Amino acid sequence: MYAIEVIESEEQLAARKDEWEAFLRDAPAHEYHHHPANIGLLLRHLYTDTSLRVFLIRKEGTLCCIAPFSLERSHFNLKFGTVTLWNNAVHQYTLLGTRIVFATGADPGPCLGILAEELRGRRDEYDLIFMESLSYGSPLYTIENPLPGFSIYPISIHKNVVRGLRTSDSFSEYLATLRKKRRYNLKRSVRMLERAAGKDYRVERITGAAQVEGFLEAVDYIFVRCWQRHTHKGYRHLTDGNVAYHQGLANLGWLRSYLLYCKQQPVAYVIGYQYRGRYYYEYIGYDQAWAEFSPGTILTFLMIEDIHTVDRPEILDFGFGENVYKQIFGNYSYEANNSYLVLRDSRMRIAAQAQLELSRVYCSIYPALVKCGLDRPIRKVLRRIGR
Repeated sequence: MYAIEVIESEEQLAARKDEWEAFLRDAPAHEYHHHPANIGLLLRHLYTDTSLRVFLIRKEGTLCCIAPFSLERSHFNLKFGTVTLWNNAVHQYTLLGTRIVFATGADPGPCLGILAEELRGRRDEYDLIFMESLSYGSPLYTIENPLPGFSIYPISIHKNVVRGLRTSDSFSEYLATLRKKRRYNLKRSVRMLERAAGKDYRVERITGAAQVEGFLEAVDYIFVRCWQRHTHKGYRHLTDGNVAYHQGLANLGWLRSYLLYCKQQPVAYVIGYQYRGRYYYEYIGYDQAWAEFSPGTILTFLMIEDIHTVDRPEILDFGFGENVYKQIFGNYSYEANNSYLVLRDSRMRIAAQAQLELSRVYCSIYPALVKCGLDRPIRKVLRRIGR
């Protein structure tokens, strides 16, 4: 017989900590996002306007499934390509990490069935559920009607590729797996940066709590000079909460981030974490003034050398989103998509279906628009309409 318990507070989290950690030690596929220590840090330091909803499912008293969500105010953006046509404030459940975690040998079907029943009973709390980088190998896609009463909508009609790197026994062995021309180009790029910096360049690995504040200060220095500043205007990494959160991860031994300095100034960063033999490459940014020297790609290359040399993980996970550098360095991939889970009788079902259809239309006509030189004029018109 199955039963479900909902964790909503740090006190409840602490009461289930030992059972939860024992479950994760044997769970074949989980991420640092799912660990109660990480969730506790989020609650204490970052979730100022966000609530916690973790669903623990047991079979005959034994924990067999964990589905952790945050509950927050967000926005649903109806987009045509990169242009927002309609924006609506929503209350949103967001899955922590990229998966629901099942025990070894657990049957996902009954677990998802009781989860769906609980979520239906909480429908007044949220408008929709967002799941980032959900694999098409997930039971949510492979099982017929996995969550009764809900429909799942990928945000894009095209399946996205998530890339990663299975590390080798040594960096030289990894380099040998790359094509000769690619090795030459990477080493040439490093030499060009070296000349531009007057040989005054270095990479710093960030793992200790004492390094966190200086690291986040350097990240902010770079961030206002990188392209991401246009999509995240005014965002700051150096906040009391973010410092405390990353110091907590450092004390757990999970923080592993990098800075590239040229002429004594930070020019590129990677924010990442390492947990149970897997490196999570979460965020990268670089100073646009150095763009011609590819500082982001070079930092990634030098970081890959470092992870082969010190405390080598088995996997480097580049995360969601396709980029050229991921194609250059990665050696495995799988298909995934950002997805919405929506109650079938909810008004948001129409919005989620509309987004999927807009994605279908955009992907079918975009190549022709580019060929005719109409893509930019049409984007300008759509932006005016969307205002």
